[in-house]
Amino acid sequence: AGGAPGDLEGVGWTPEALRVLAPGAVVVTITPFGWEGPYRDYRATDLTTFHSSGLSRLLLGSVEDPLVEPPVRAAGEQTEFIAGIAAATASMAALHRRARTGEGATIDVSAHEAMACMAARELSSPALGVVPSSRTRRGDVLGASVVLPASDGYVSISPREAHQWAAWVEVMGAPAWTADARFATNADRLQRADELIPLMSEWSRGRTRAEIYVATQEAHVPCFPVYSVAETLEDEHLIVRGSFMSLAGSDGRLTPAPPFGLPSGALREAPPAGEFSNGGAPASDGSRALGELPLAGVRVLDFSWVIAGPTTTQFLASFGAEVVKIESPSRPDPGRRTALHDVLGRSKLNLGLDLKAPGAVDAVLRLVADSDVVLENFANGVMERLGLGEAKLREVNPEIVYVSSSGVGRTGPQADAVAYGTLVQCFVAFADLNGFPDRPPSPGFAWSDPLCGMLLAFSSTAGLYARAQKTSAVRRIDHSMAEALLWTMPGSLLEAQEGMELPRQFGNRSRDLAPHDLYPAAGDDQWIAIAVTSDEEWRALCGVVDGLAGLTELNVAERYVQQDEIDGVIAEWTVTLDAREAMHALQSAGVAAGATFDTQMLFEDDHLWARGFYQPVTLPDGETQLLPGLPWKWADGTREATAATGLGSDNDEVLERIAGLGRDEIEAMRAGGAFGAEAVPRSRA
Repeated sequence: AGGAPGDLEGVGWTPEALRVLAPGAVVVTITPFGWEGPYRDYRATDLTTFHSSGLSRLLLGSVEDPLVEPPVRAAGEQTEFIAGIAAATASMAALHRRARTGEGATIDVSAHEAMACMAARELSSPALGVVPSSRTRRGDVLGASVVLPASDGYVSISPREAHQWAAWVEVMGAPAWTADARFATNADRLQRADELIPLMSEWSRGRTRAEIYVATQEAHVPCFPVYSVAETLEDEHLIVRGSFMSLAGSDGRLTPAPPFGLPSGALREAPPAGEFSNGGAPASDGSRALGELPLAGVRVLDFSWVIAGPTTTQFLASFGAEVVKIESPSRPDPGRRTALHDVLGRSKLNLGLDLKAPGAVDAVLRLVADSDVVLENFANGVMERLGLGEAKLREVNPEIVYVSSSGVGRTGPQADAVAYGTLVQCFVAFADLNGFPDRPPSPGFAWSDPLCGMLLAFSSTAGLYARAQKTSAVRRIDHSMAEALLWTMPGSLLEAQEGMELPRQFGNRSRDLAPHDLYPAAGDDQWIAIAVTSDEEWRALCGVVDGLAGLTELNVAERYVQQDEIDGVIAEWTVTLDAREAMHALQSAGVAAGATFDTQMLFEDDHLWARGFYQPVTLPDGETQLLPGLPWKWADGTREATAATGLGSDNDEVLERIAGLGRDEIEAMRAGGAFGAEAVPRSRA
């Protein structure tokens, strides 16, 4: 069910009423701000929810002038997709539990919270004493990726590692400036990015996107062209991968295919109405104890790092799975350098293991034999070279659900391309759609990583459910970040095929609604989003903003023509008010409005506290952290999180209890350097 709680209550669609009709059903409500809390009946649109979630301040990254480039929402009604993915993920876990316990579920999805969870690291900053940074650019613009001009457009490049920078220098022909001591280290290059980017641009401007892409990828430097939407439809790799499929009844127009890399025939059309109309009857005799967590008894081996994979396994752990994160002692997860590990490392065991050391691969294979899911996001071929490829794993466990995540998928002509999430955003035109007219594209925030994390949690749980129900023989998920992003862009892809004006940056405005924009509030870089979706809301807005009093009878077409003048009047009113005060005043009048929150504002927000969004996690030293929770509320479906652990803190427990190794075997591995410099083992209750 979807809509505001008051709307659903008005037609009798409350969770309680639906559960009476179908006691065993999984009932999921998707509402703008959740089923309870001070904002439960606030009006919302994609614009207002995006801004109130805190994401709009992050989307483009830092900017030269925040007044010229204010916070902006992403193109394509992304709030709807993110809330839907959150609901689908929790629903699949609930079905998994119901099949074993016979118990239904009631799940409360807040679109606002689902969106906020997309920025897990930033959302945790206030609890860790980190003050939100200014959006004003201060030289450091080489964080994740940078866009460079080519002779026929733009490319996005990210030589963030030392060996990648050295290779990039060779690709450019080692110009004299690259020997300058001012650019010697990565830290130096970050601090002098404003000097460095023009120098790199001198080289890139004289070459096409294709020339730069081929040269960089041959040198294993992460780089992709910045495509328009129309260009993605013509890309050879995406065509070979089957990234698009025909839209039924559309005379051959293409729409994104599901991003799971499943074999042909593994997906079915939507079932006919009534196929599952058994009222949610249990799929088993319910012999297990009621209240059991959805993935209790499931074991996941997590070889992933940074954001997408660890996000996936954090969700799986929250559903009760036992997650063992396998991490190199010599090259640990970069998330440990930031708050990412505090957030995404919760409720997991940690095995610090050098996979090239004697005995390491054999130990992992023994873990695989008694596990259910293997998740990895290595470069193509790495697992095979380690002796842990899919074929090898199936020798010891034919039923393992093998999940890989990569930039563009494990098959296709560009499967070996070096990719990061921000670069993939450029490749599939997501970056080209976001921002303001007549400005270069910006990869900005790593949007694709948390998006893929949630989709991977859904597909992993769906794979487990299908295996348990014997409804599918598929045990392999080849997840492509590019296809995941495309899946959230169907409207733009269809527009490009229908001969419409090619979709490009549209800022915070709408093609259909007016007023629909972001307006300045009192204070530095403070804003409020307002979206009028009906004539009734327009009249309500006119009743609040004095300067609009004589315009109450304008229809949407007339408002659209006059939107510059109308926006000016609204801005004169909002600029004198605190953004949150303006939001509450407009919402009280029935107008969809949302302050552009930053992470500190979210941490102080009464609504999130009333909903218990920030959850206490006890650290080993007894201290408590208040970290962001999950993108759904499900009282008996998720576990209480435990703190993230140190590298290698669970080595002995994992190898002895799960892999079944004897003490002599473990000590032999230790003597052979398999564990590197170990963390102190952690005692577990």
